[in-house]
Amino acid sequence: MRKLQRLSMAVALTLMLGTYALAGIIECPPAPEPPPASATGTIETPPSGAQPVTAPADPVVDIALNLLQGALSLF
Repeated sequence: MRKLQRLSMAVALTLMLGTYALAGIIECPPAPEPPPASATGTIETPPSGAQPVTAPADPVVDIALNLLQGALSLF
């Protein structure tokens, strides 16, 4: 009886998944063409010499990060 139950569940699962594979092609209208691109604008970039200002690092954080990296390298 147990084998029959497993067989019926396997057949039901196969039929459920197989219906999506055998569903066929779903027709849909084509997408509209995109508008033509225009290259009349300008691109502004920050100067190359500008560097963001960072806060000085805390030595306790540096030590903790070094210990963590050392422990991770053991694995």
